[in-house]
Amino acid sequence: MPSASANLSETVIVPPLYEPLIDTNRVNLAKLRKDLQDCRGQAAPQEAAARHAAQQESTGATIQAVGAIASFIPVPGFRQAHILAGASNAVQNVGAATSGNAAETKERAMEDYVLVVNACLENRRYRLLRS
Repeated sequence: MPSASANLSETVIVPPLYEPLIDTNRVNLAKLRKDLQDCRGQAAPQEAAARHAAQQESTGATIQAVGAIASFIPVPGFRQAHILAGASNAVQNVGAATSGNAAETKERAMEDYVLVVNACLENRRYRLLRS
């Protein structure tokens, strides 16, 4: 059985958010890989913002679902049911607002990320097939 320290040293590979479509005709692929890595490094702040917003979007959707599930909890009286319904609706609204705002933020951050990566590659004289 591997030790706990062995598990901590393992590297988690996170797939890139965007894979540019580049004309590789007469291109040194090793240089392209290095340049692409450098360009993604330049776009790291935008990538972090997009990943964070995606996480917030997921959290908002989860909060919204929990609010919907809470509305099905049986309660003994009308007053308690009314209070639970109000709380459930409030939680669903918060979840929906969080998810919606995060989705907009994620979209803007992704557009910025793609823009930075593409501009960096174009500055290095690569021909992008999709901008």
